[in-house]
Amino acid sequence: MSPRTTPGTPERRGSTAPAERPWRVRLDDPDEPLFTIAITADLLGVGTQYLRRLADVLDPSPSRPSGNQRRYSRNDVVRLGRAYELVGEGHNATSAHRIAELERHLPADGEPTEG
Repeated sequence: MSPRTTPGTPERRGSTAPAERPWRVRLDDPDEPLFTIAITADLLGVGTQYLRRLADVLDPSPSRPSGNQRRYSRNDVVRLGRAYELVGEGHNATSAHRIAELERHLPADGEPTEG
């Protein structure tokens, strides 16, 4: 637990506690877990159970900022959406996750970066 959190206050992936960040900053942060599983499933057009299984392969420990509910950030939704597309193309969830992670490291022009 970081010095900024108190017992019982959830901490999100190494960031400061939500109460310490202004709401506008949190809203603009693409890594802020804002979406419930129901909203995320609706955005992607999948069922919540399917989303849970896919998300467990991609990230076995999603953010649970309050009430032990899974929450997803905009970046999470993009990753899950790409994995879902890859599964639709015939890949299993594990290979879809790996492909999506490798694609994240490619610049927009498709050429790998050095280093």
